[in-house]
Formats: sequence, structure tokens, C-alpha cells
Amino acid sequence: MRQIFLLALLAICLAVPALSNVRDVSNWTKTTRANSQHVVEFRVALRQRNLDILESTFLDASNPKSVNYAKWWTIDQILDLVAPEEEKQLKVVNYLKSVGCFNVENRRDMIKASAEVEIVEKMFNVKMFNYVHNKKEQEIVRSGNDYSIPSEIKSLVHMVSGISELPHLKQGPKAQKIKLATSKNVNAVKADPGIVIPSTIQSLYGIPTGYTNNPDSSLCLAEFSDDQSFNKKDLKTFATDTATPVINVDHIVGPFSGSDPDLESTLDVQYGGAVAETASVWFWTVSGWMYDFVTDFVATSPVPYVVSMSWGWPEPLQCQSGIGNCKGETSEEYVDRVNVEFQKIGLMGVSLLAASGDQGAPGDGNPNCNEDKKPISTIFPGASPWVTSVGATMLIESSATQAVGDSAPICSKKKCATSTTEGVCTSPQALITTGGGFSDYSPMPSYQQDVVEAYLKSGAVFPKNTYFNASNRAFPDVSALGHNYYIIAGGEGQVVDGTSCSSPVFGAIVTLLNSYRLNNNKPTLGFLNPLLYQLYAENQSAYTDITTGNNYCTENCCSKVGYQATKGYDAVTGLGTPVFKEFLAYVQNLS
Repeated sequence: MRQIFLLALLAICLAVPALSNVRDVSNWTKTTRANSQHVVEFRVALRQRNLDILESTFLDASNPKSVNYAKWWTIDQILDLVAPEEEKQLKVVNYLKSVGCFNVENRRDMIKASAEVEIVEKMFNVKMFNYVHNKKEQEIVRSGNDYSIPSEIKSLVHMVSGISELPHLKQGPKAQKIKLATSKNVNAVKADPGIVIPSTIQSLYGIPTGYTNNPDSSLCLAEFSDDQSFNKKDLKTFATDTATPVINVDHIVGPFSGSDPDLESTLDVQYGGAVAETASVWFWTVSGWMYDFVTDFVATSPVPYVVSMSWGWPEPLQCQSGIGNCKGETSEEYVDRVNVEFQKIGLMGVSLLAASGDQGAPGDGNPNCNEDKKPISTIFPGASPWVTSVGATMLIESSATQAVGDSAPICSKKKCATSTTEGVCTSPQALITTGGGFSDYSPMPSYQQDVVEAYLKSGAVFPKNTYFNASNRAFPDVSALGHNYYIIAGGEGQVVDGTSCSSPVFGAIVTLLNSYRLNNNKPTLGFLNPLLYQLYAENQSAYTDITTGNNYCTENCCSKVGYQATKGYDAVTGLGTPVFKEFLAYVQNLS
């Protein structure tokens, strides 16, 4: 059974909720034909233009050395560039209306519409069925076969979402006994057994407290596949236990239900919000996957300036799993389309961050370390060149210690971590192994070419060249702590691991840096990667380099291949973890 996992939630006493393969009958059962009058909502992605100009303009505006740095565009300006001509848009709009679709919304390069089942079946040459989730008493209408695009609009349409894919519904947490992996490749280091709380992170990276946040500075925690729950009461308990200000989530977009808090949403909000302090916190959910989110995002005004995404799935399985909403297209086409949307969002001045994965180099494509298949896999969006990919470290036992959480009540009940030494977050010392590697689809971007080429010549051990493409985008870009985070979920304390810990924390750091920019009447940082690599080239002391460890293991086993941490950039922890004062000094000197 193929599964897509939330990138963090290996709780010490709770099981990991899993996203189901949309064609997996163990989670969904096709029952009766759908009622012909049932209403289906779907999205039609139109073919775009001028994508080469979009990319070059986007990279120029994101380059700290360019005279056009941080000269962000409005979404209307971007759509003027990439959307098809109006007559082509109207041809699709008019066709949809002519066959009986309603609520037709023209977003210029995407059209959202609704239609009754009998219309959908004729239009897309499908038969629609009721599907019942085996673990939940929920039902949905989807096709029993792949759709085909009507000939009248086929030349204008890239793909359609909302017809074939079945969404994930969480099975809910349950007790789990952690199974420790064993391998000669695992480092003989011991993780600091203490729990991590916000002050641990602030002390380790030198993040100031009581930071003067600009009221417009904002951080968004994005959730997918109807993952819609954190509990507002938990935020108060978390603040009390950890001696941090109460987090105020002032924007909730999409479905929300706080009665049954989910670990992923809880973790994202509690640590993104705590480290970003008084910045505006957004909680954004969509019922589907990445294309649904990005198209809703660009159609919203205003939008948050930083977005953390703790979800992912191997690039080649974006369509095979169905979660990519692109039955009838290839996974590479889906990834390419979403990457364009990422560029649009970046050109709006928004920073996108994504977790690099929790299954090490084998990834979710090979979680059981099967030697009969390709031993390593990638992740999306974590391997996209247009997001900042964030890996995970852990504190390891060391004589170097810090006083952490002196005023935090939880530290009088549970031992809080005191080490200041970071290593690769890896199983079995941690519950996960940080992901990393090279994209299957995206070529290496110019901003990372120098450091990746140096890494490839460093003498580190690599997988066989038939297993990965060394000329493609390497990930992650950076890392942050991802082990033993203390959260409150449903009124109970939990301890969780994952790159889902590190992504919102790094996003919160960027939010604080944006505050400095906004307080000084400067634009937001936007797409971060050119800045991050330029900062490294000018001042390597801005990062703590993680030089030992590897990502050979998954949560269940250890492979014989993967990537090694080494001096400088590596496909395990990227450039390293941040030194806040050096980041801030660099940002202060930007135009």
C-alpha cells in the first residue's frame, strides 16, 4: 500500500496519521453510481505563456545583487504576463457554461466551476461513483476511471482537478511502539534526551525574545487533504507550560475544526507561532493537494508573507498516488505546473518553505529499504527549486550546555534539553531521519551551483550515479532542530520529531527578519534561496555546519545507500542551521 505521510508526526506515544493512496481500496471503497444531480466542483488549469520571462524576472527580483531586488509584482501584473489571451479564457468559460456548468469563476490561467454528475460524466467521459472511507463514515463522489479533456477545449487545457482524485481522511492517532532501526551506517551518537521547547530554539540560534514585530509581518502554516484541526485551548496550555506568550491565530482560511486536534496542525501552529512571537499567524487548509492550495493562494488578497508546508510525497508519484489531481497527465507535468505557481507566489514577495522529508534518502518511495527497487527517492514540494527546503537536526549529548527554560514550568516536570551541539536527525536515535537528495525533474538552479559542485567533489560517499541525477536541484537548503519537540494536543503533552518541526521554525525566523524590513519601510524578503546561498558565500559563520552523519535510514530500516553530511553544503542538512544575528546583520545591509 502506497501512503503519503505528514512530515513530522512520529509522536512518542501516538501513531503517525497517513494520507491514503487515492486508489487504495483499503481506505476507500467504490460503492454505487453517483446521483446524477449531485454537484461536483472542479478546476481547469489553462495552458500558460511567457514562462521563460516569468522565471528570469522572478530570479532577478530575488537576487540580492540585482538592481531589481525585492521589486515585487502584483498578481494582476503576473497574470498579464502568463495567462492565456482573454479570447482563449472565454472560449473555455463559454464552453463550460454551454454544457451546463455553473459558478464558473475565471481566474485567467485557471477556471473553477461546478456541475451536476450527469454533466461531468458526459464532459470528461467518466462514470462517477460514491466512495466510502473504510475508517470514517464519510462519502465522496469521484470517477471510476481517468478523465479525458473535451476536444472542444483540449488544446487550451493543461489538466483538471476535482474529478478523479480521492482525498485523504486521517485514521486518527493510536498507540505506537517505536521500532528502532539498526545499521552499521548509523552514527554511534546519543541524542540529548531532554525535550525541546521554544526557549531551547531561541537560545540555540540566538533568536531574540520580545522582538519588535511589525504588525504586517505574517507567517502561514499550510495544511492539506482536509487536515483542519488545532485546539485554541491547547495554545493557552502550551503558553503556560513553556512560558511563552499565547499564540493568536488571527487568520483561518479553509475548513477548521478544533474539537479533535491533529498533531501536524498543532505542532505547526505552536512552534511557528511561538518563535515568530507577535507576528500575525495564519492557518490555511485545503481539502486537496498542492495545485488547489497555490491557486487559492494567488487569488487571495492580502496574503501572508511566509508560508511553511510540512507535507510531501515523491515527485514521480504525484499522479500515481492521485493526490496530485492529475489523472491523464504525468507527475512531471504536475510538478512543472505547480513550480510555475511557486514562481508566481515568490514574485509576489512571499517566502515558501517546505519540509525535506522524514524517511531519509530512501524516502516515501522506498520506506522499507527494498533493495529490489530504486533505493532512494525524492519529495515534492521539498525538492522544488522554488521553495526553501528545510531539513532536521537533533541535539546530541555534549559537554557544551546551555541553561534553557528556567522559567518554563514544564522543565520542572520533564528534563529540558541543554546541549548546544547539533547532529543529523536520524533514526534510531530519533524517530525520523531527515530527507535529502537530488530532484528527479528540476535542473540545478544557478544559486546553488557552486556549493553543490564543491560537495560533489568533497570526497563524501554518494549513491551510484544511476540512482540520482547530480546535475539536478539538490535539497535541502538549510536545517533546524527537528527532534523531541514538546507540544500540547487535546490537553495532553506529546513529544514529536520531524522536518515538520524544522520548517515552521525556520519560517518563523524569516518572519522576524521580514519584521525588520517592514519596520524600515523595505519590501519583504520573498524567495529566499538566492539570499541564503549568497549569505553563505560571503559569511559562512552565518550557519552552523553539520559535518557528521548521514540519511541512510527511514523510520523502519536502514539502507546501504544515501547521502553523507560533510563540511560545507550537503544533501543531508544543506548549508546548516541559522545563526540569527548573522542573518539579521546581512538583512540589515540589503538595499
